[in-house]
Amino acid sequence: MADKMIALRLDKDLYDRIAEDAARENRSVNNYIVTKLSEAVPTNNLEQRQIVGSIVRGDKINMANDLIEVKGIYYRYDLLANDSVDTKVNYQVIKANGNILTIQKLK
Repeated sequence: MADKMIALRLDKDLYDRIAEDAARENRSVNNYIVTKLSEAVPTNNLEQRQIVGSIVRGDKINMANDLIEVKGIYYRYDLLANDSVDTKVNYQVIKANGNILTIQKLK
């Protein structure tokens, strides 16, 4: 699916709050807004039903090819907070957008 571009007008206070949160999560403002909108607008596809919430071992993440194996299927991944992958810990899939999964390290 092709990305769509839109003009979005935000008041300064809202933009500043978004920019602060995005910086705290080590994300661009655009990525932050897209992530929040994706979380707010539900989808009902295979990944949302069966993949989101899955726990994945760090050794199932192929950093060389930017791929993660979840339930036998390979996906591209985005690591929340842009940390480096630790192969010795587990990660949870927190979002699916097409063939890109957002994962975060379990604490």
